Amino acid sequence: MPSIANARLCIYWRKAGSCSRRTLLTPAPFALKLYCHWALHIDLEHRGTTLPFLEKVEAFAASKLAGSTDIVAEHRVLREFVFLDTFRQQFRQFLNAYGLPTELCDEDFRWHEFLAHYAGVIEDGSLSCTAKGTSLKLVQGVVFTKGTPTKEWEESTTPFNLSWTIVLLDGRRLTVEANASITDDGAMISHSTVLH
Repeated sequence: MPSIANARLCIYWRKAGSCSRRTLLTPAPFALKLYCHWALHIDLEHRGTTLPFLEKVEAFAASKLAGSTDIVAEHRVLREFVFLDTFRQQFRQFLNAYGLPTELCDEDFRWHEFLAHYAGVIEDGSLSCTAKGTSLKLVQGVVFTKGTPTKEWEESTTPFNLSWTIVLLDGRRLTVEANASITDDGAMISHSTVLH
């Protein structure tokens, strides 16, 4: 049964999702929309919204299928998803644009607490992101789900792994499960990739 905090978060996200459609921010905050839609279990299908994002996913998939030929680009995509940097930054900009307090995004403790509640909201949901009628050569879409819980919350940047399944145009699937942690040596990303 969802907690009261999770129910409040759903209501907050519904309002934020509604506002993000007519946001004051330019360009439109894709990461914010993505995570709002995931919380509300609404799939993203509009080409104008999804194409720039799916182009990054396509570059990631192409590199993986070719034997990791562009490790720097792969790392950039993984970092964006696993550390939720872009989401946090766009959420801060969104709150600021509407004159709302930004402590949630400014303070690590509050951000981690927010992510713990967010994890409860997306517990059983997934988010599908497709772009029909595009010029993509490999990728048909991607489906995000909450992965397994992380083993040590204190060292992880999120209380769960992120799992995404890249649906390829040839019918195969590339499944990525990733997590991030902060160590004495700095930020670290670990992931596994399986081709089905």
